[in-house]
Amino acid sequence: MKLRFAEDSRTLVWAFLLFPLGPVFALLRPSLLPWLAPLLLYCSYLSGVLSHNHNHCPVFVSRRANLLYGAYLSFFYGFPSFAWVPTHNQNHHRYLNGEGDATRTSRHAARDTPLAALTYPLASGRFQLPQVIGYAREAFRRHPPRARRIVVETASVLGGHAAALGLFVAVRGGAVGGTSYLFAVGLPALLGTYWMMLTNYLQHVGCDPSSDHDHSRNFVSPFWNWFVFENGLHTVHHEQPGTHWSRYRALHNATVAHISPVLNHGSLFGYVAHTYLLPGSAKKP
Repeated sequence: MKLRFAEDSRTLVWAFLLFPLGPVFALLRPSLLPWLAPLLLYCSYLSGVLSHNHNHCPVFVSRRANLLYGAYLSFFYGFPSFAWVPTHNQNHHRYLNGEGDATRTSRHAARDTPLAALTYPLASGRFQLPQVIGYAREAFRRHPPRARRIVVETASVLGGHAAALGLFVAVRGGAVGGTSYLFAVGLPALLGTYWMMLTNYLQHVGCDPSSDHDHSRNFVSPFWNWFVFENGLHTVHHEQPGTHWSRYRALHNATVAHISPVLNHGSLFGYVAHTYLLPGSAKKP
């Protein structure tokens, strides 16, 4: 299985070693679950990041390998990865949080508040569902390869989680096994889409969708971006969506002079703390 970009060797280490690590430890020693929480939450977030990256720039040269890898990521992401196509590629990237974007931040709330940010992912899921259903119907009518992808990824989510639950119950018994599965596998997967939609809100709320370069907010810390595969560099992603994540830093450095400085922040955590948590903090774009 040949990689298209050598940098994705790290992607595969995260996906095939780090992602299963928490569930395996929880299966072997359920008492470790509280200590595994940071790892499980991190992998929950990264499941969305890697799924998003694979959607825009497939990891492998082989189509079959990409299909199987997408199904694998779907299990941890908690939703079939094909859903990125109608909701993200065809809608969000086309309208960029402006009129026509089904999940534009202004559609959810007129003001940027902590409550608006926290509830935005729930509203986004409701707004996106008709797009996902419509895309699936069209695929089964006219596009067999797309339909095959939908079946494989959906089976990975539904069948994979049923099998995981069965394994935890078989090894640890009903109550302990079910609880361990819930916190080690089920809940992290359920939160995968939530983190991505919340990040989308933070990257676009208050920005100008009509601007050439001020349509997105960036989280530029190299330290932060190493852990999230440059996911914080959002302006260049929208301007060149098919570009591999490893090229974002160079593109951002070449573009940053054209981006309003108030749209470039350190880390996502720092922005959230400054904007929503610190008493009396000034609201900025």
